[in-house]
Amino acid sequence: MSLRDRAKKRFTASVADLDKARLQDRYEGLDVTNICDVTLREPARFAGEVQSLRVVPRSGSPSLEITVSDGSGARAVAVFLGRRSLPGLEPGRGVVLEGVPRKERNRTVMLNPAYTLLPH
Repeated sequence: MSLRDRAKKRFTASVADLDKARLQDRYEGLDVTNICDVTLREPARFAGEVQSLRVVPRSGSPSLEITVSDGSGARAVAVFLGRRSLPGLEPGRGVVLEGVPRKERNRTVMLNPAYTLLPH
């Protein structure tokens, strides 16, 4: 593909397509699984960018829910029980999550996963 074709593709692509490509490039080479390819109820390790944070009640105590996307078209939610915040986790921050995913209300969810913050 010539330089002109690549430039044309870049300038005519939608913002969503450019964002997906940026996220896929960002986590390449980290030895992680794409969120869309994760096997439920088996240990998994995936990386993504924090899209949103929210505090929700779960069983009477606060829980921090973090939505993560890796550009594969799927999203996952990491739930940290009993937490209102985690230092360093903010929208746009890259993170690697390790845990056992499961389905909950049509969402891929990990409860209290181990996490590693990636450099900005």
